[in-house]
Amino acid sequence: MIRRLIVSTIFVASFTASTGFAAGDNSAGADQKKLFTYVFPFSKVAVDYPRDHIDYPATDVEGCYAHVLAPTSGVVFDVETKDIWDEKLDAPGTRGGLTVTIHGDDRVRYYFAHLGRVKVKLGDRLEPGQWIGVMGSSGNARITRCHTHFGISRICPQGEFEVLRGEIWPWRFLDAWRSGINKSPVSAKNRVIKESPAACEVAAAKK
Repeated sequence: MIRRLIVSTIFVASFTASTGFAAGDNSAGADQKKLFTYVFPFSKVAVDYPRDHIDYPATDVEGCYAHVLAPTSGVVFDVETKDIWDEKLDAPGTRGGLTVTIHGDDRVRYYFAHLGRVKVKLGDRLEPGQWIGVMGSSGNARITRCHTHFGISRICPQGEFEVLRGEIWPWRFLDAWRSGINKSPVSAKNRVIKESPAACEVAAAKK
């Protein structure tokens, strides 16, 4: 009886410590980065991407019909399976067309837009490299070109779009993941939080 109690106590303590460590939004120690696995989130079709973007940090990855994968473990926080973008209205929140938003276990948000197909549903638990969709031309990509918009950002507590679409340059991490380097965006996310702590609230107010 005593032995079972000791084992149970150790298990609960270990689980609590691990969960708390992963959930800390501003923790960016070297040990934390080792907790998560990152993979290059595109397969089946060769893709390319530039080192710049229009006027905010994001990456438009080109390679029509490539499989889009979860870059790390996490949960599908939001998914849009209906393309409601109207060229005449051009509402910012609809420009992404078919989208998948992942809240990573590393407390980083990953946003994929302009998908042609979505392979996951709200609340799905994801592992690194899991198939989440197919690159397409939904949203305003209908009038540009087939590509996947990839944004990395902090997790905001309220609905917004300007932060969701991207606030950290993803190409640095794409380069690393493609080379098999397990590079974490946690430190970069923490830096932008420190530089602009009210970004979520400001973006939400513009809705």
